[in-house]
Amino acid sequence: MIVLFPKTFRFEMRSLLVICLLAGPFLPIPAAAETKSAQGGLVGQSSQSSQGALNADASIQASSAALENKKYPQALLALESALQQRGNDPSVLNLKGAILTKMKDYSGAEASYEAALKASPDYFPARYNVGALLALRQQWDPAITYFRNMLIEQPNNELVEYKLLLLLLHQDASKQLHERLLASDSPSGTPAWYYAKAARAYQKGNPSEAAKYIEVARSVFGDQTVIFQEELDESGLSNSKNHLKK
Repeated sequence: MIVLFPKTFRFEMRSLLVICLLAGPFLPIPAAAETKSAQGGLVGQSSQSSQGALNADASIQASSAALENKKYPQALLALESALQQRGNDPSVLNLKGAILTKMKDYSGAEASYEAALKASPDYFPARYNVGALLALRQQWDPAITYFRNMLIEQPNNELVEYKLLLLLLHQDASKQLHERLLASDSPSGTPAWYYAKAARAYQKGNPSEAAKYIEVARSVFGDQTVIFQEELDESGLSNSKNHLKK
């Protein structure tokens, strides 16, 4: 799973590809154009800057829409304008990494995420996605270590906690640790608790119990469950063929 939301949070995201990166007032209001004399007939720098911002925003929007529709080469092509105009914007670089990840160009994706982190070392989506790449490459122990360290840094980030739990359950590793993750007796304000219960049920070979937790989570949180469901699907725990032997 690749994330595109813009910051560390307890829970402020919608889904993998419906991009909080693009949330809020998307297109800036153009600044008043600065013009020289009528004889010069020149468009002011402010107008040019505003047009460039609009072009970059349109590029990001088109790329994100293509990514959501699984048109990955088209998404990469659409992003070119934003990359030219905002080549050091971590959200643009992260979006490029997300596209390359879907195209299974993991080396290119890693380079994009690292470039995003060079531009903004604390940019959460790129940090998360670097760890997600480790799991996609089936580098399980490094992935577990990566997210464990990330959780130490961000102990209230329930998405990181959930991701670590899924990795531990997948590998049937560190039982003492995973029993402490999202293990409160009552739900928190996010879908994480319900999906943690579902993941544990799947790992124990009880899909009907898992389905009940997922149903409740969806009824309470709606679209906010998408990112958790996609992480669960990618973990393989919900696939009966991949249940670990007890």
